[in-house]
Amino acid sequence: MRERALAIVVIVVSVVAASVVASGPARPSTSSPTGTQAPAHVWTGTQEAERWATGTLAGLSLEKKLGQMICPDLSAGYLTDDDPRLAGWIRQARELGVGMFVLYGGTPRDVAHLLNRLQKEAAIPILISADFEGGPGQQVAGASEFPANMGLAAAGSEDLMYRLARIGAIEGRAMGIHLTYTPVVDIAVRPDNPAESVRSFGGDMDLLGRMVRAYARGYRDGGMLTTAKHFPGRGDVAVIPGVADFLQLDKPAASYEAQESLAFKAAVDAGVSFIMTEHIAVPSVTAGSMLPASVEKKLATTWIREKLGFTGILTTDDLWYAHVVKRFGENEVAVLAVEAGHDIVLKPKDPAGAVQALAAAVRSGRIPEARIDAAVRKLLTLKARLALHRDRLVDENRVGALVGTPAHLATVHEAADRSLTLLKNDGLLPLAAAHLTGEKMVQIAVQKVDGDPSPAALTTRLQAAFPGIRSFTLRPDLDPAYHEKAWPTIEAADLIIVSLFVQRNRLGDPAPLRDADLAFLRRVIAARPKAVIAMSYGNPQVIRKIGDVAAFAVGYGERGWFGNQPVYFDSFVKLLKGELKPAGKLPVRVSEVYPIGAGITW
Repeated sequence: MRERALAIVVIVVSVVAASVVASGPARPSTSSPTGTQAPAHVWTGTQEAERWATGTLAGLSLEKKLGQMICPDLSAGYLTDDDPRLAGWIRQARELGVGMFVLYGGTPRDVAHLLNRLQKEAAIPILISADFEGGPGQQVAGASEFPANMGLAAAGSEDLMYRLARIGAIEGRAMGIHLTYTPVVDIAVRPDNPAESVRSFGGDMDLLGRMVRAYARGYRDGGMLTTAKHFPGRGDVAVIPGVADFLQLDKPAASYEAQESLAFKAAVDAGVSFIMTEHIAVPSVTAGSMLPASVEKKLATTWIREKLGFTGILTTDDLWYAHVVKRFGENEVAVLAVEAGHDIVLKPKDPAGAVQALAAAVRSGRIPEARIDAAVRKLLTLKARLALHRDRLVDENRVGALVGTPAHLATVHEAADRSLTLLKNDGLLPLAAAHLTGEKMVQIAVQKVDGDPSPAALTTRLQAAFPGIRSFTLRPDLDPAYHEKAWPTIEAADLIIVSLFVQRNRLGDPAPLRDADLAFLRRVIAARPKAVIAMSYGNPQVIRKIGDVAAFAVGYGERGWFGNQPVYFDSFVKLLKGELKPAGKLPVRVSEVYPIGAGITW
């Protein structure tokens, strides 16, 4: 029986290796899409990769096999030689034999140096992952940071999406990163529940599919793997009553299949190598189960493997979350995840404890060892397909020539310019020259979160572009008297710019303007109805509350994880100066007045 089971596993893995890197080998290339010289990446042939994987697997103990299935986190940056974090990561690489790390932070050279050091400690090459939702610069300071997915969908160009994705891969591989936990394929279909906001490509399923295909192909051609997340879908979720912090998709099975499931099917067809599950239940397709996909076999195996036909690697999302640990147990949750069908356990609270718990489950017969072998063989095969079995180190001297280059930055600015979306224009734009006198311009920045540096950065940019412009920032807990002090200057201005840094409340108000600020803005608009232009940085839904402005534009980036927000400062200045014709089209429904496809140009 054992010999037959292993034979079946080998046959299955042959299919997996061919499909996990769907287009491989990638076409060799010596330059990035923007001209930066980059080393060519050639995928290792499937047969060679499988031979290495099979031979390597045969030499591993049970604990070392299980170590390959664990993905702890690490952070780059300056580290002293005796930093206890570094010592811990070295132990995980050398003694626990982890198969992966997920990286956060650092600068490009910091990252390359740390990852090379850890690779030298490991007996088997380590697959390094990172979350590049906003490009490499989301994680690594100095690398290229992209507009959010919704912005790329607003631009609507598969070629632009491909070029950005390939830039992401070139920069990632230069630093020693092999897998991105992207693209996000969560959909945005209900204006009152924009749970993932600009992280989503939107609600047009055809457009989402085209963007995902271009995304996966760009990263693949640059030598990196991709991950579709967050299965079963996090774009239209609701809280489970009575189950603290856990979410569900509370919709009929037919709706789920036509929306969220269809988005993940598009990602599977695009050739993503990984799917990441989330702690979300879908009772309508699991016979009423309220277990999340992270531990529910009906979702992780029956739906992903059997219904969607995915043969790649299935990873959990983070397992260290307090609500996850409380409900399922610190180490037991790793066992439940593997039982459900996962190949990789991401960020367990105690990596060594997770290995011990999994080993006990295998030895007790709870989990067949053949199941472990199949998961590890897939991972090892991918490492060899990436050619890590031949050379796992990166050339640290080449990092500066490949990461965050001016050519890459130019493509980032192109994406922002092409995605900027003008939703309303009552004859204000293009601006007359008289409106561009700084002394007659006023900016009102609305800042939702205390400590957000973006309003101050935008103010500096506007002052450089329009000397003499006056700026006022409406912050949390602002003294109401501030409104009255600003009023005379605002009332005398020829052009009033409202800069909105108002992120949605996840699972709450899509446009959470404070009551006092909203009343003040409406007073400004009523007093100067033909002189106000609003620019929302990351949230198109705000137009629903101040729809009487003369003009309203949108850029797609939320500070932090969700896309490059500051790149839109330059795009907005170009719009004001008449140097940019808006071309973006709204990829998400805001209202009946502003449906998918809305966007004004001239």
